[in-house]
Amino acid sequence: MAKEPHELADLFGKLLTRATSEAGKAARYGREVLSLRQLRADREQMFVKLGKEVRQLVDAGEVRHPGLERGVARIAEYEEKIRRAEDTLRRAGVDPDAAAGPEGEGTPPADAPHRG
Repeated sequence: MAKEPHELADLFGKLLTRATSEAGKAARYGREVLSLRQLRADREQMFVKLGKEVRQLVDAGEVRHPGLERGVARIAEYEEKIRRAEDTLRRAGVDPDAAAGPEGEGTPPADAPHRG
């Protein structure tokens, strides 16, 4: 059964209105998702900053708390392990700052044999 031209125009008009409305919702939700991600990233940056400040206070003896002191000691252990790993890479001719690629793969020294 064929629709009248004005019925088709009404149907397409309703479809266009609905599509425009849904596109607006998608754009709004997209902005909200981006905003939420930024807020979470800002919070993480604040945790890092706060942690560094706490470490400085503990190191300076201005703050004493067993849990904080254990955390600072653990960070010092990680830093020592990192230093040793960097030294090992340097002795192998690898720049430790350039050693991690996007997937965390090490960069071989320039004179290393090519594998591939």
